Amino acid sequence: MMKRTLLAVALLAAAGAQAADWVPTQGRPYDRGRGPGPGVGAVLYSNSDFRGDRYVVQGNYMRDLANTGFNDRAQSLRVEHGYWIFCSDSDFQGQCRTFGPGDYRRLPRALDNKISSGRRISERYPYNGQPNWER
Repeated sequence: MMKRTLLAVALLAAAGAQAADWVPTQGRPYDRGRGPGPGVGAVLYSNSDFRGDRYVVQGNYMRDLANTGFNDRAQSLRVEHGYWIFCSDSDFQGQCRTFGPGDYRRLPRALDNKISSGRRISERYPYNGQPNWER
């Protein structure tokens, strides 16, 4: 436990100021009632069903997870508020998907263990009208 915490702290220090924080949770689910703190927009989890380590996104974006110890590790996601795009490559490139407020127990195949960047795109539904899946 102590080595893991020290590793997380060392990785954050090496990465410099980030738009998000990586926090080991030892498989404990995120408690929505307490929450990790103000300004949280989304929480990535290393395992499905909100288990494992978590990466708390505080702010409006995370350009590159490469130096955080959490690149290509997310398997589930909780969006607290706003609409977010998460992408498989840094700088919001590669396969990208939009997620609104809610719980995503398992990420879609295009992003499962592949998220490298993400950003909040809007506080409200960002598209004109509801999706039409009949096309």
